[in-house]
Amino acid sequence: MSRNEAQGVGPEAIRALRGGLSRAAFARQLGVTPLTVYRWELPEAAPQARRPRGRVAQALRQLAEGGQPTLPSAPPRLAGSLLPQEMSPEERARLTPCLKFFQRADWRSAENVLLAMLASGELRSTGARALASAGLAYVYRWGFEDVRRAFTVLLPHLAEADAGLLPESIEVHVHAQAANLFASPDGRIFDAGKVNVHVARAETLLRSANISSAEVRCLLRMAEVAAAFHLGAPELISRQFGRLEETLSGVTDPTMRLMATHGIAHEAAIRGEASLATRRFRELAQGAARLGYGLLEARSLAFLAQRRLDEACEPDEALALVRRAREAAWDGRLGRGFSFIFAARAEADALLRLARFTEAEAVLDQGDAVVEDLAWTPHPLVVQRARFFYLTGRYADMRRLAVRLSSYSGSVQQALTHAYGVWVEALADWVEGNAQRSAEGFAAAHARVLELGGWPYLRRDSIIAEVGARAAANQFPQARAALRRARATVEQFPSAWSTALLHRHEGWLLAREGRSREAREKLEASLATFTLAGDLPETALTRRTLLRVAQAAGEPGTESALLQSEEELRRHGITAPPDFSPGPLHAQEAPPTDAAPRLGAESLMVPFERLSVRGMGAPLIQRELVAVLEGLFPGCAPRLEELDSQDRATPLLGQTDIPTSEWVELSDGYGRRLRVGVAGPLPADGRALLTALARLAGFALEVAVLRGFAHHVEPPLREPEGGAPEMPGFIAASPAMQRLKAELAGLSGSRATVIVTGESGSGKEVVARGLHRLSARSERPYVAFNCAAVPRELFEGQLFGYRRGAYTGATADHPGVIRTAHGGTLFLDEIGELPLEVQPKLLRFLENGEIFPLGETRPVQVDVRVIAATHRDLGKLVREGRFREDLYYRLQVVPVRVPPLRERREDILALARHFIAQLTPEGQEPPTLGPDAMAALVAHPWPGNVRELRNVIERSLAFGPLPAVLGADRLRITG
Repeated sequence: MSRNEAQGVGPEAIRALRGGLSRAAFARQLGVTPLTVYRWELPEAAPQARRPRGRVAQALRQLAEGGQPTLPSAPPRLAGSLLPQEMSPEERARLTPCLKFFQRADWRSAENVLLAMLASGELRSTGARALASAGLAYVYRWGFEDVRRAFTVLLPHLAEADAGLLPESIEVHVHAQAANLFASPDGRIFDAGKVNVHVARAETLLRSANISSAEVRCLLRMAEVAAAFHLGAPELISRQFGRLEETLSGVTDPTMRLMATHGIAHEAAIRGEASLATRRFRELAQGAARLGYGLLEARSLAFLAQRRLDEACEPDEALALVRRAREAAWDGRLGRGFSFIFAARAEADALLRLARFTEAEAVLDQGDAVVEDLAWTPHPLVVQRARFFYLTGRYADMRRLAVRLSSYSGSVQQALTHAYGVWVEALADWVEGNAQRSAEGFAAAHARVLELGGWPYLRRDSIIAEVGARAAANQFPQARAALRRARATVEQFPSAWSTALLHRHEGWLLAREGRSREAREKLEASLATFTLAGDLPETALTRRTLLRVAQAAGEPGTESALLQSEEELRRHGITAPPDFSPGPLHAQEAPPTDAAPRLGAESLMVPFERLSVRGMGAPLIQRELVAVLEGLFPGCAPRLEELDSQDRATPLLGQTDIPTSEWVELSDGYGRRLRVGVAGPLPADGRALLTALARLAGFALEVAVLRGFAHHVEPPLREPEGGAPEMPGFIAASPAMQRLKAELAGLSGSRATVIVTGESGSGKEVVARGLHRLSARSERPYVAFNCAAVPRELFEGQLFGYRRGAYTGATADHPGVIRTAHGGTLFLDEIGELPLEVQPKLLRFLENGEIFPLGETRPVQVDVRVIAATHRDLGKLVREGRFREDLYYRLQVVPVRVPPLRERREDILALARHFIAQLTPEGQEPPTLGPDAMAALVAHPWPGNVRELRNVIERSLAFGPLPAVLGADRLRITG
C-alpha cells in the first residue's frame, strides 16, 4: 500500500469511519477483532500501533466512499479428493470420552488416550486427527504449561485449516487453540497479530456455519484477554472488561470455567479492583485444589501471594502460599514455566522483607533463568531485583540492570520494559545522591508509562518515588504536585504497603519544609504499618528517617538512638541510603520527654494516619487499633473482642488475663460487633479518646469491607478427594454461612433426618436443596411440600397418597408426595403447621420407612430422606400441646440453623450481585452496584431476610431503562 493510502486510513480516519459504533461492532463489520481496531487507532509513534493493509484496507476505503466493505474471505475450499474429511461416528465415539478427562483436569489420562489414538492410526479422517491434536495441544497448554510442545502438535493442522482440508466444525477448534497458543507467555510464539487472525477466523466460522459452542467462544475471549495482558495494554483490558465473564453463562466445563475466571481476576487487578482480584485468586486456588488442577492452583497461589504482600500481610503468610504453589506444581508434574516467574517474584519480595537477602537473590536468579528460557521481557522481576540492589548497596549492579532494560530488543512489551529501565536508572541516581536527576527520571518514567496506557504497577511506583526525590531535591512545589497525583493513584490502585511508603516520603517532604511535628506524624504512621507488615528493612529505614527528623528538630537523645539505628541496619545487612537530612529546624515546640501519654487532639493525629491506610485489610486494622492503644495508654493492656447476637465475647487480640475496666463497642458496618477495652484508670480525657479511636476503627473496618479487604479464612492446603461440589444459589461470603456450608458437606454421606430452622425468608429451602445436591441421592427426585399451603382435609391424601374411590372426589390413584420422592429427598417446609392428627402417621413413616395410603390395606415401603424446616419454635409448640413430643425428638436428629441476614451482613452484597445477575433480562448487561447503593444495602436491617433482599433487587430492576450503575435512588428499599 502506498504512503498516501496508509495515511488515508490512519488513526483519525479510523475513528471517523467507526463513528458511534463500538470497536467490537466495527470489528465485526470488517471481519477483524476489537484488538485490531484498537491498535489501528493508536498514535503512529506508539509501539503497538498497526495500520490496516491489503483487503482490510480496501474494505475501509469502500466504507469511506459510502459502500459496503468486502469482508476478507476464508481460504477457498479444495475440490475433488482433497475435500474436508468429516469424522465417522466411530471416531467421534472414541474421542468423546476425552471431554470427561478435560472436565476433571485429568491431563495425564487425556494425554495418554489421545497419544494412543494418534499413534495407532485408528483415526483415519483428517478431521478426527486434527481434533485429537487440538485436544492434545489443549492438554499441553492448559494442563502442563508446555506451550512449545502444544504448538508443535497443532502446527500441521493449521496448514490443513488454511488449505480448507478440515470440516468447519473442527477447524473452529483448531483456530481457537491457535489463538490461545499465540497469546501464550512465550516470546518465541507470542504474536498478538496472529491472535487477531485466528480469533477472526473462528468467529467467522461460528457465524457462517451456525456453530453453537460456548466453550469455543470462551476460549476466544480468553485469548483476547491474555494477548492484551501480555501486550501490557491496561486500556484494552478495561475495554474488554466483562466480555469474558459473559461467555461463562453457557460454559458447563468446570475446568474451563476456572481458567476463564483466572483471566477475569487479572482484569480486576489491572482495573484497580485489588480486593476483588485477591478474592478471586483465593477462590481459584481453592477450586483448583478441589479439582486437582495443579497448574491453575500453583498460578493462583503465586498471584494471591503477591496480592497479599501488596496488602501488607506478614511475609511468612506469603511464603506459605508460595510453598503451596510449589507443592501444587510438583503434584501436577509441571516444569518451570510462566507461573514459576510470579511465584519467584512473590517469594523474593517476602524474603526481602525478612532481610534474607542471599535467599532472595537465589530465587531471583532462578526466576530470571526462566524468563530467559521463555524469551520474555525481564520486567516482572525488576522491582524486586532493584530493591535487592538498593538494600544491599550494589549500586553498580543497579546501573547494569538499567542498561539491560533500556537496551532490551525483544518483541514482548519492549516500550514498557524501556520505561522500567528509566525507573531503575532514576533509583540508581537516588542512591548515589543525585536527587534532582533522580526526580526527573522518576517523572520521565511516569510520563512514559502514561503514554503507553498507564500500566498501573509502574505508574504507582514511579509517582510515589518522585515525591521523595522531589523533596530531597528541595523542589517543594513539584513535590506537592507529585504528592497529589500519588494520592490519587493509590486511591485508584489501593495498597497498604505503597501507602506506607508514600507516608514516609510525605513525612520527608514535611520535614524539609520545616514542619517537623506533621512530619513525625506521617513517619510514625509509616513506621507502624511497616512494623505490622513484618518488613524489617523498611521498618529500619523509616525509623532512621524519623530519628533524622528528630535530630534536625533538636530533640535530645537522638544521637545515641541514631547509632542504634545504624547498628540495626548493619545487623540486617542493609546499606544505608544517602543522607538527605534537612538542616536544623527552628520554631518547633520540643516534644515532652516524660513517659506520660500525649493526650488531646494532637495525640490523635498519628493514630488517625495509622488507621486510615489505603488498602489495609480488616485483620491489620484490628492489630493497628490495639497497637495504637498500647502507645496511648501504656500498661493498660488493650484488648479486642467480637460479640455474637447473645453478647457472648470471643477474644481476638490483646491480653485476656487482666480485668478490663473500660469498654467501647464498635461495628464494621457489616454485621460484626466488636468491643475494645483497656484496664486500669484512664486520664481525664482517656474515655473520650478511646471512644474516638474505636469509632474511627469502625469506619476503617467498614471501608475495608466495602472495598473487599475483609478477613478471609485461609483454605486448607488440599480438600479431600471427592470433596463436596459447588451448591448453586448458596452464597457463603460470611464466616457463619461458610461454617454452615462445611457442615452441610459433612452431612453429604448421611441419610439422617435434618431439621432446618431459621426466620422466614432466611434461605431454608436453599439449604435443603444444597443437602440434596451434596448427597448420593442428587440424581433422584427432590420434592418440596409446603405444610402451610394445603387445606387440612386434604393433607393426609396429599402427603401419603390414596387409591381411587378412597373418599368422595378421589377419581384416580394419587401416589402422594412421599412416594413421588422415592429414592430421593422430601423437603417438608413449615413442618410446624402439620395437623396434629397427621403427625402419628408421619412419625411411623420416619421410624419404619412405610406409609398407609388412603384406601390401602397393606403398608407401602418407601426409601426417602426427609428434610424438614420451620420458622416456629417447635419446643414451644410441644409445651403448648400443638406438636407431638415424640415427633419433635424424631425430627431433631440433625438440627441446622440458618442465621438471619442481619447476623451475616457479609452476604448482603454477594447476594445482591447474585440476584442482579439472575434477574437482569437476557441479552442485557447486569448493572453494577454503586457505592451509595452498597452502603444502603448494608445498613438496612432486612427483617424479611433474603426474600426481602431479592424483592428489593427485582423491584429496582423492574423500572426501565436498566442503568449501568444501580444507585441508592433506584433501590426502593421500604421499611
